Amino acid sequence: MKILIQILGPTGVGKSSMAVRVAKYFNGEVISADSMQIYKGFDIGTAKISISEREDVKHHLIDVLEDCSQFNVKKFLALSYVASENILKRGKLPIICGGTALYLRLMIDGIFEENDIKRVSRKKLKQISETSGLDLLYRRLFKIDSEYAEKIGENDEIRIVRGLEIFYNNGLTPTEIFSRSATPFKGYKFIRVGLTDKRERIYKRINERVDEMIKIGLIKETEELMKKYKIDCPPFNSIGYRESVAYIKGEITKDKCIELIKQRSRNFAKRQLSWFRHEKDIVWFGPDDTDEIIGFINKKIN
Repeated sequence: MKILIQILGPTGVGKSSMAVRVAKYFNGEVISADSMQIYKGFDIGTAKISISEREDVKHHLIDVLEDCSQFNVKKFLALSYVASENILKRGKLPIICGGTALYLRLMIDGIFEENDIKRVSRKKLKQISETSGLDLLYRRLFKIDSEYAEKIGENDEIRIVRGLEIFYNNGLTPTEIFSRSATPFKGYKFIRVGLTDKRERIYKRINERVDEMIKIGLIKETEELMKKYKIDCPPFNSIGYRESVAYIKGEITKDKCIELIKQRSRNFAKRQLSWFRHEKDIVWFGPDDTDEIIGFINKKIN
């Protein structure tokens, strides 16, 4: 049985440092599951782990793309699978670390080929949710696929919208589609370790991290990247860079820029926690519970 560890949780909780500690103990290598750390040069705003720490523990899927091409889950699964197989061949343990929740889930569940032509967009469905209420969308989904609807619940906006998007654009229910999904990680045993904390502590860490990003040069980094890449480069639309671009263009003040980065980061952490709450195979720990996590992983492996 091939073992793979996932270390996950909301932004700012300390996943990267925990992954390094776990990797050192288990003779492992880390694979980033962050959809923005894949882009070279976007360092401060994506909170990339330092070069020195990467020298101590080998990291994969960081600084891979230089051409600003679109990265997606299909590419992530292919690259992370190759990395995992190579790590195992070296007699080491692959440790996935990241906050892109969809990537982490689909490593287990797999993906399916969707129709390229979209008849109904996710944006349109979210607009309906905002104007007519999420309950309307849930009732539609329940009528289409009661099994899936009951599984996710009536308050899970992300999955309700996704379920309707799947049905309207593919002509199959989410249950039917997911039964056809495939993952290269079939045959792997996943050990899922979640890091969390009291919400006020997570928010405090996020605020402090944003202050540190500004201090070490996030805005300067953004200015240099804007000279090198077109503004439609995907990371420019991520939290931290989006607000810095607006400040550099004179659209907002520096104080407003910092305020927005903190606010949107906190909102993102809240959405991540909401997503992970529905995942029943995650075992949760505090961000400093290193010994407990190592003991848990040892027990699962043995």
